[in-house]
Amino acid sequence: MNRLISYLNLKEMVLPKFFLAVFLIEAVIVFVWAPFFVALVITLASLVFLIWLVFSALSLAKINFALRLEKNQNSAIINSLSEGVIAYDPSFNVWSMNDAAEIICGIRKEEVLNKKVSPDWANNEKLKVIATVIFPSLAPTLIKKTVASYPQVVDISFSEPRELYLEVTTNQIFDGERNLLGFIKIIRDRSREIQLLRTKSEFITIAAHQLRTPLSGLHWAAESVVKGELGPLNEQQKEVYQQNLEVIQKMIKLVDDLLDVSKIEEGKFGYQMEKADLISLVQEALGTYKEIAQKYGVKLIFYKPEVQLPLIKIDRAKITMAFQNLIDNAVRYNVENGEVRVRIEPLKDKPYLQVLIEDTGIGIPAEAIPRLFTKFFRAENTLKKETEGSGLGLFIARNIIKRHGGDISVKSIEKRGSTFSFILPVDETLIPPVEMSGDEF
Repeated sequence: MNRLISYLNLKEMVLPKFFLAVFLIEAVIVFVWAPFFVALVITLASLVFLIWLVFSALSLAKINFALRLEKNQNSAIINSLSEGVIAYDPSFNVWSMNDAAEIICGIRKEEVLNKKVSPDWANNEKLKVIATVIFPSLAPTLIKKTVASYPQVVDISFSEPRELYLEVTTNQIFDGERNLLGFIKIIRDRSREIQLLRTKSEFITIAAHQLRTPLSGLHWAAESVVKGELGPLNEQQKEVYQQNLEVIQKMIKLVDDLLDVSKIEEGKFGYQMEKADLISLVQEALGTYKEIAQKYGVKLIFYKPEVQLPLIKIDRAKITMAFQNLIDNAVRYNVENGEVRVRIEPLKDKPYLQVLIEDTGIGIPAEAIPRLFTKFFRAENTLKKETEGSGLGLFIARNIIKRHGGDISVKSIEKRGSTFSFILPVDETLIPPVEMSGDEF
């Protein structure tokens, strides 16, 4: 009953109410002035029309009521999101904007709804944030996180009118017939996340630096003893000091990795980009692993590409570090008499070179792959094979490759082996212009 009353109060029922009044007046008049049979026919015809009109209007009222209810529900859901949401048409006229977008952009929705956003708005301090969100290319710092056309995901940051780090996802809106209606922006404010990351990185940096100095002293002392510079040692003593030296070296490597991670997270790893030959870089890096591979009984194989590859712009030292981290894992988590096969090839129909590192090792459990590139993560089967390790190598490798505008992925079958592949752009415009804070992927 309440729902029916709600329908009757809708504007769609105004016309039936009007015709009901007309029908009652008409019925009185025709029965007074017209013959009974004529009056009856006219009244019945009017009644049929009125009933049809009422049911049609009621049906329309129900549909409109449901649409309004759905719209209000959608509006409530969108306004409850912590991410900002902005929708606009192809001419950049803003349709809607939720509460979170108001907070992020620092502007009330009434000031922009049904207005056309233009790049000139970026010159207005109050409108700068929303203009930058709609036109990300205006941002002082822009990092593209997707290659595909839509959805587009970019990281933008700027210091004025206030320090902000935003992840903006843009997607298209279509009707049922795939006609473009407009676009929607999903805005995630990462400013607090970045600040917490900086605080944590600063703590790690201070702690690592405090450890680095005494460890260097211990390393020098242990190395001097092992070399006999402080006097002769018997075989048992030499073995003990050699073990101590190896432990200290591993601790120094862990501290160095922590310092590298801290710099990556702060966006201060420091890259020196230059044109380089990827083939010679890979050959040199593989050369440094010959002895380690022999120790583990693993064969290193490099399939040199048959075609001439272009020089690419990279930081040689950083890419070497990333490549060596991948080779190190491929060797250490391999099986005796196993192989590590390395290939370099151009990516078909895309401006990238691809490096593939295939091993015949223990493989990676399927459930471990989503967390493989996160900090300190090590799969259970690797802990059984090699008890020592920081779990930072793949995190560092991925961030280095991402900084070069590339990406890294892995395919693996447990107990059969793994194939890591990473791509680096040939087109320099695909390389991020500046270094940004590293992500926890």
